[in-house]
Amino acid sequence: MTTWISIKIDDLYAYLLAAQVDVLRKCALAKNQSDPVAEVIRDISLKIRAQIASNRRNALSRQPHGIPPELKSEACILILEVAQTRIPGLKLTADQIRLADQARLQLQKVADGEIAISVPDDRMADSQKSIAVVHHRPQVATGKYLKGL
Repeated sequence: MTTWISIKIDDLYAYLLAAQVDVLRKCALAKNQSDPVAEVIRDISLKIRAQIASNRRNALSRQPHGIPPELKSEACILILEVAQTRIPGLKLTADQIRLADQARLQLQKVADGEIAISVPDDRMADSQKSIAVVHHRPQVATGKYLKGL
């Protein structure tokens, strides 16, 4: 069992120059707008969790934005990709595009069950992970119902 992590702003500095991360956080803000990168972090974390949950063999952490630590780099790369699109003058490099494509491929492999992820310490119960409503009318095996068999 492993403790899952929540991506923080400081995690992004390992994947992009500090000055570039700061521009993403502070440039082109509307009046009274808070740091837009924090919202991107939450959104990408939720998308990663949804992809993890798409495979019934995977468990989710009870942390609302928790992801497996082994997917940290994929999360950071995708967060930076989305954050950069909000500033028209910033263009992704060929390396950034390649890394983002690889991150999406890695996440798809997790969803497909090709890559195992760590089981969280605070595993969410299956009933909390997803709810399926099943309508089922009970069938009674009577002579009339089974006639002709």
